Amino acid sequence: MLHGVDLSIAPGEVIGLLGENGAGKSTLMNIVSGSLKADAGRVLLDGREVQFGSVRDGIEAGIRFVHQELSTIGSLSVAENIFLGDYFAGRSGLVDRNRMTQGSLEALAAVGLEHVDPKTDVDTLRPGQQQLIEIAKAIVVEPTLLILDEPTSSLTPFEAKKLFELIGKLSASGVAVIFITHKLEEALANCHRIVVLRDGKLVSDEAAKATDKARLIQHMVGKTSVFEWGGSVMQPGQPQVEIRGLRDEHHLKPIDLDLNAGEVVALFGLVGAGRTEFMETLFGFRRAAAGSISIGGVPLRLGHVPTSVRNGIAMVPEGRKKRGILPSHSVERNITLSCLESLSRLGFIRGSAERTGAARLARALHIRMATADQQITDLSGGNQQKAIFARAVMAGPRLLLLDEPTHGVDVGAKSEIYEIIHDLARKGMSVVVSSSELPEVFAIADRCVVFSRGDLVGNLGRAEMTEHDILRLAFANH
Repeated sequence: MLHGVDLSIAPGEVIGLLGENGAGKSTLMNIVSGSLKADAGRVLLDGREVQFGSVRDGIEAGIRFVHQELSTIGSLSVAENIFLGDYFAGRSGLVDRNRMTQGSLEALAAVGLEHVDPKTDVDTLRPGQQQLIEIAKAIVVEPTLLILDEPTSSLTPFEAKKLFELIGKLSASGVAVIFITHKLEEALANCHRIVVLRDGKLVSDEAAKATDKARLIQHMVGKTSVFEWGGSVMQPGQPQVEIRGLRDEHHLKPIDLDLNAGEVVALFGLVGAGRTEFMETLFGFRRAAAGSISIGGVPLRLGHVPTSVRNGIAMVPEGRKKRGILPSHSVERNITLSCLESLSRLGFIRGSAERTGAARLARALHIRMATADQQITDLSGGNQQKAIFARAVMAGPRLLLLDEPTHGVDVGAKSEIYEIIHDLARKGMSVVVSSSELPEVFAIADRCVVFSRGDLVGNLGRAEMTEHDILRLAFANH
């Protein structure tokens, strides 16, 4: 819900729009782009009041909104996606595919995908490439206002650099850009102004050069939020988890790793380094070609998720929308999904036990919701992520695997998730966190394990962890 927000943007200006999940960023942009109607207030375009009845009205007025969630159609080609809804047709009424191909080549080159064939089916491309195709689709119609929602969330550093070069060119040509992001460094480096919303209200609107990261965090969460390692709670003695020679069929080299109770271990590496493959093989999502794992000295069967869960392994996968939440179910059911068998009697779920268990974890993890019966998609991204954490915790694991656990959440939710991780470690869990953000690694980890092209190339204790050495190891096999 918004409360009297005033915002202006000039031609060629780049504005960073920041705020916690639920602060009102998407609501404001949905009103501007035509997908929502405001209850009060006005939208002026070139000094004239406009009232959009649909997204199509906004597009025809020159406004394009590229959402964080992909809307590409996988069965269509790149060119068909770029010109979806605006196919070129000749006098015969037939689609002019040659014209579409040429236009696609120009748009792809603009977003750094000049190597992609416009005839390629989109579902064969990486998520980051699909994200860039969404942006190509938006710029091919030459908008006057381009709105980008977390555009770099799936991009490699090289792709992100190319995107910011494109934003600079669009700005120079007079296109206004609103850039929604949780990455404060990106906003400070690439925006002219930074606007912060909190609880539906505009709390600051400053030149990027006149502010800094600490000040932005203060505006976003209402307090200074500093991510600092809280000290180790690792329990000495025999390792709780012993992994020997683990590899998959295609990507991983044999991996040996020991984990102590109460230890938080961060996995770091470049895109494709093998962090996710290692976790998925360990959990049973991915078939293991060789290797063994034992927890508390008891060998476990590899390659079978239900067995992993029963024997004390839980995983929070990357990408909550596609692989985490059940979007059509309630918050309660999303939390209890990992242990419905233990909550059932004679094949029927005991409703009271399910409600009690879900409510206990919702309170413990500070999940903000109206009721546990509401659909999980009604929650903010950070609270959805905490619900997935609750599901993993409800299984009672001794080894918890977290793949990019703070992806797409704001700084306030990040801080809460870090506190949850440390609290679980204090209770004796071994926690493994795969992260592509070095500040996150330093905020949470007792140890950093570095991967490079499927190989474990570094195992750094807290005293040995430096940004230089971690990155040096990450590039070891490149």
